[in-house]
Amino acid sequence: MEISSLIIPTAVARPGMTVAEVLRECVRTDVPGIPYRDAEGNIVGKASIRHILKEKCIPDFMVKHSHLLGDELGQLHIQQDHAREILALPIDPFVLPHMAVAGPKNPIAKVLAIMEDVNTTYLFVIDDGEYLGIVTIMGIARAILAQQ
Repeated sequence: MEISSLIIPTAVARPGMTVAEVLRECVRTDVPGIPYRDAEGNIVGKASIRHILKEKCIPDFMVKHSHLLGDELGQLHIQQDHAREILALPIDPFVLPHMAVAGPKNPIAKVLAIMEDVNTTYLFVIDDGEYLGIVTIMGIARAILAQQ
């Protein structure tokens, strides 16, 4: 199984893009995040759906005490106005500098090891500075199932 057959091409986030634009690209390509390219054209981080939602939709105390929360949290819904505010924000403050990266010739076992090492379910494939796309754990699972 070649990593190149698992690459999902995506757009990259750029300075000034909105959260809405990033989420649209992630949803369009069915990936949990996309790389962030700085003004100089370098991939320097990632824009992650999980991180955006954690930062803007879940108070820290809820994360810390999630095991204590009941099923009825009536006043803690994400209101429509709040969602619109989040979508209009620039992506720049949400960019995470740490990201998992592999080369297009890396074997699947190495790709899985990289993902496990940094506790993620996806990584970016970069070849000699050129972003090729993303590989996800779901894509690897699909490829393994196709081997049946």
